[in-house]
Amino acid sequence: MKLKFKRALTIAAFFLLILIVLMVYTFNNFTDIYGRRKLSIAEDFQENKWLHFENRIRQLENGLNEHHEAVNQIRLAMKNIISSSVPSSVLKPFNQTSGRIYGVQTNLQPESEMIYESDCSFRTTVESNSDISMLDVYEQNGFENKDGGVWKQGWKIEIDEKDWNRNNILKVFVVPHSHNDPGWIKTIEEYYISQTKHILNNMLNKLPEDPQAKEQVKSLIKNGQLEIVSGGWVMNDEANSHWISIIQQYTDGHQWLQQNLNYTPKSSWSIDPFGLSVTQAALLKEMGFHHMLIQRVHYSIKKYFANLHQLEFRWRQMWAINVHKMY
Repeated sequence: MKLKFKRALTIAAFFLLILIVLMVYTFNNFTDIYGRRKLSIAEDFQENKWLHFENRIRQLENGLNEHHEAVNQIRLAMKNIISSSVPSSVLKPFNQTSGRIYGVQTNLQPESEMIYESDCSFRTTVESNSDISMLDVYEQNGFENKDGGVWKQGWKIEIDEKDWNRNNILKVFVVPHSHNDPGWIKTIEEYYISQTKHILNNMLNKLPEDPQAKEQVKSLIKNGQLEIVSGGWVMNDEANSHWISIIQQYTDGHQWLQQNLNYTPKSSWSIDPFGLSVTQAALLKEMGFHHMLIQRVHYSIKKYFANLHQLEFRWRQMWAINVHKMY
């Protein structure tokens, strides 16, 4: 009986050993296969990623080539149109010394369909016949910051009272002004909470106290005693704003004025944008404005024009010939 038990125990131990060996072999084989499969997936992902990246680069290159080809075709087409519109006999050197700028005779009457008369063209060698070129002013000006006394960034102002009398009156224009930024050091929401909301609330409180105030405003506008300048929704930035956005905000404001006051502004008031754009002046002229006031010009440029008594001028774009002149 003991012999049979020992034999059975030996056989059971043998089969258990074989089972353990098989399990170890199977586990190692499975781990090797799974690891290789996992590595293969990672390698495939990397290959596909770089392949996709190469495809995107190739698409961008093709797009850039198509863009350059389209621009060249447009430039060639505009050159042909301008060449056929302007006889070469009317072009003459504008700056004989530099030989780099060309102008057009003042007696030339260009036709309305000439491209560079209404839009900025690719013909950069043609410049309007202007008295002052800002490119030359920037080169000549030293932009020095000298203390001018009362006029800090100008020069000492001296006035002899004997020069002024009833027949020769000194006119001083004082224009009160305040404004509410739609966005500057605060967000538009913060400006509304801290400032705009109070302005609107005070308006609601004051108007009922004088029911005739609205009609008085209409009467003053109709009689020309009160003028609304610019008339846009905001005094837009002129450096970064897209021209479509500029036109849109003026359209919104002018439509409101037409519907409520039957009024269209003719003068622009631009005193707070950080820099003035020649494109803005061209757009205002196309909108029907007659005059514009600008303020944030570099102090050195103001001093330059003041010294020449030319702070009042007609602004003409470099690409324009006889159009877009804004006073």
